[in-house]
Amino acid sequence: MERPLKFILEDIVFGPLLLITLLTCAILLLFKQRNFSKISFRTLIGSWVVLILGSNTLFFQAVSYPLKFLTPKSVKHHSDAIVVASAGVHMSGAPTPGSTLRAHAAGKLYLEGLAPLVIITGGVTKPYLHPVKIKGMAIILQGMGVPSHNIIIENRSTDTYKNGVETSKILERLELKTVLLVSHDYHLFRLVSVFKKLGIESYAYAANQSYPKKSIPWWRYFDWANFNRIQTIAHEYFGLLSYKFSNRI
Repeated sequence: MERPLKFILEDIVFGPLLLITLLTCAILLLFKQRNFSKISFRTLIGSWVVLILGSNTLFFQAVSYPLKFLTPKSVKHHSDAIVVASAGVHMSGAPTPGSTLRAHAAGKLYLEGLAPLVIITGGVTKPYLHPVKIKGMAIILQGMGVPSHNIIIENRSTDTYKNGVETSKILERLELKTVLLVSHDYHLFRLVSVFKKLGIESYAYAANQSYPKKSIPWWRYFDWANFNRIQTIAHEYFGLLSYKFSNRI
């Protein structure tokens, strides 16, 4: 269905595209006087470059492309447990969009019979108010039909390595051997590497692969959301380097 014209105009006016256009016009107008106002002109150029790159979908795709070579292949492998990594929560206890997507993917895998148990790792309960089992990712799983007694919330870990360490304690206690790890594709290599480093037989499933990729209209190639996406990818690169040098993967 085509997007109504008024919404297209809103996307352009409130998105980066209008600001990029205005900055481009200002640069062209000041170009002849650039030697008389070097600081102002350089500030404009710098802002224009940051805006062009930071909001650009193509630049984001280029930055994230190397991770595609590292991402393990997604498989629906029967395992002893599905382990889904949290992607954060809001102050209300509601899951972020990333956590919601991962929980939904884990719920689908459970309902397909790939494992009898779902472990939410990094499901931090603060500042949740009791009872925590009806908040966050757990409520999404229960809403999809996963019984509460088949959901375990691991709430001690605060990063990917601790996800593995704390989850391994649960697996050892329950005498479980294999896990199907659920996260976003860009995060799966580090997550799987941590679990394998800890001696856990692991398989990967990308939560965001379940949804078809839609073509991006020209006016959305510049999007404020790309700043956060690029930050997320940069965080993953730094995490991979840090984990490699500290021998955690």
